[in-house]
Amino acid sequence: MQAVADKLGVDRKAVRHHITDRETLLRHMAVDALFENSADIDIPDDCSWQEACRLYARAIADGVIAIAMLAGHLRLGRELGAKLGNPTEVVAKKLTEAGFDDESALRSLALLTNICMSYAQDAVHVSRSGERPRRLLSRKTLDGREQELETFARLVDLSIDTYGRSQLDMSVEVFIHGIEAVLLRPPHPSLGV
Repeated sequence: MQAVADKLGVDRKAVRHHITDRETLLRHMAVDALFENSADIDIPDDCSWQEACRLYARAIADGVIAIAMLAGHLRLGRELGAKLGNPTEVVAKKLTEAGFDDESALRSLALLTNICMSYAQDAVHVSRSGERPRRLLSRKTLDGREQELETFARLVDLSIDTYGRSQLDMSVEVFIHGIEAVLLRPPHPSLGV
């Protein structure tokens, strides 16, 4: 805390007033670093809601990946929401203009953000450790059961990288087609959408 106070040119007590512990400091640093790496999210006014979702997803994921060492300290919350407010507003507006009701638009934004954050956290983990947990887990699942689980074994043997950009692109396309289906179907009273 003293080093931070010295760097900012303020008293340590002033820092302590806003930052109570190391984790809080790291969380704030992660949010600021993400904003610096995602500040230029450019979603053109004339693009479709689908393209707005793609651009938003790529920018968020790329921003989280860019802050690699701090990515584990990101938490969805007020600070993160404040930093990403403008691009989020653009996507929310695109969704509601496309015909999504407010609840569906909000749930869609939450889902898209979760997809981006999850993908980026996985990508950061792989880049830092070189470990691919899904591949290891798949191999353990197959251990001696290749005949019994032949289709799964064949898929695992393809060695497809489920941590690369193609995985994010596929996830976002599934998201887009899924919420499009929600938009086009009649409301379901028990789901609230």
